[in-house]
Amino acid sequence: MNPGDKKALVVARRSRKNLDFIYTHKKQGADVEEFTQLLNSMLGMLICLREEYFKGREVTWDSVQEYGLRPIRMEGDVPTKASPKLQHSTTFSKLIGNLRHAFAHNCFELVGNPITGMKVWNTPPGQADSPENRTWQVELSEQQLRQIAELFIDFLEKEHGNELAENAA
Repeated sequence: MNPGDKKALVVARRSRKNLDFIYTHKKQGADVEEFTQLLNSMLGMLICLREEYFKGREVTWDSVQEYGLRPIRMEGDVPTKASPKLQHSTTFSKLIGNLRHAFAHNCFELVGNPITGMKVWNTPPGQADSPENRTWQVELSEQQLRQIAELFIDFLEKEHGNELAENAA
């Protein structure tokens, strides 16, 4: 995809519209799988939007605040004996990159029954997916995951302003 044509952001906006619809109907008692829809939306948005708009950039939490948006601080787990290589996500772009890599490489576990969240992590390329090799790990609630999705879209809309409105149809 070409960042100039804004296709990925249009898809993200439509994903948000679908999520809003599903959550509204869930509140009304409909039998919908809201977490599954959120996860599917995140898979598409994180991979496409990160590649188009964030890859190779450093977007700090201060940059997020400059647009009047509220940061979501999720640094991740601290190093332990079992996982001594764990590091924090200190910027918004690092959090998005870590989530993108976790989803793209199937490094996540669903939490709860019914599902209430997920645990996500990263391991370096070529290394076994085991706790001792993990370089980042965090457990996210459904609400936190949705907040990240909303913040990601909101940030890109604020950053690109009116030029995106033309492609929002």
